[in-house]
Amino acid sequence: MTPAKNHVKVLHGITPQCIPYDELFSSNQPVLLKGLVKDWPLVKTSQHSPQDVMSQLEQNYSGRPMLLYKGSPQIKARFGYNEACTGFNFDSQRSTIPEVFNTIRSQLNQDEHDYLYINSLKLDEGFPALSSAHQLSFDHAEFENNTPVAKIWLGTESIAAAHFDQPKNIACCVLGKRRFTLFPPEQIHNLYPGPLSPTPGGQVVTMADLNEPDFERFPRLQQALDSAYIVELEPGDALYYPNMWWHQVQAYARFNVMVNFWWMTAEPHMGNPMDLLMHGMMNLRDRPTAEKEAWKTLFDYYVFGDANTVREHLPSQSHGAFAAMDDQLARRLRAMLLNKLNR
Repeated sequence: MTPAKNHVKVLHGITPQCIPYDELFSSNQPVLLKGLVKDWPLVKTSQHSPQDVMSQLEQNYSGRPMLLYKGSPQIKARFGYNEACTGFNFDSQRSTIPEVFNTIRSQLNQDEHDYLYINSLKLDEGFPALSSAHQLSFDHAEFENNTPVAKIWLGTESIAAAHFDQPKNIACCVLGKRRFTLFPPEQIHNLYPGPLSPTPGGQVVTMADLNEPDFERFPRLQQALDSAYIVELEPGDALYYPNMWWHQVQAYARFNVMVNFWWMTAEPHMGNPMDLLMHGMMNLRDRPTAEKEAWKTLFDYYVFGDANTVREHLPSQSHGAFAAMDDQLARRLRAMLLNKLNR
């Protein structure tokens, strides 16, 4: 991979109880919080051996079955599409922590082995007894209506192809070294996204292999790599990155653990913008160019522009959809849209 030209800001001496959120949010860029969770119990256990971490997790496991991704040795840790992009290069199945860990233990000394990946498991559901000891403080106005959700990621070596998430994220490395390769949202054109459905983890991912880039097939990929931020995380480190940033996550060890905290920044009644994207493709994408440009101007005015400009010249009683969005107005608009879509 081409070395990143952009440097990630690093903060030292930050504790889970005192995170400078205003500083994190102001830059709208990834920030490495060096040693943020070094005193978490699982991180301290990781200093002894991966097997000790497995044992600690097994002892505190709720017994709830979970979704497991299982790939053959041929995928070389990169979970993604099959050749036709109609499915994936791995299988999905329900499993349990003892079953997964026993498989990993049985193959620890094998160069060629299965790749196992438990992703996006809620920490308090999988390991409720450990949840309270592996938390961060979220004392900031941004979290008043959007409580962060802690999730745990477990498995062998893995490469999660570059994708974006709608929530903001603080990813905490617990066991094993991880590399994040991040791109600002405007690089989507250079990252060659795959189909919107199916997707390996619920979100569109790049078709390009960032570790072995094929510039003949993906010539614009070099521009994306020139804009990349690359961050290496050791156990105890954490990485903040804004929502909508593309990121590839690579775990290097035979057994890896990460805990991350996701939170939305919009009020819950606003719904999912991906619904608007799909509706836009259905209604706008294939119209004549001049007509699309006109609609783009309307969107810039009504959606992406200043909401006050749209309504400031109108009597307040006529604002309707132009009014400040709240749960009641969102419900009315949603009902109107459903009625129109069902005609």
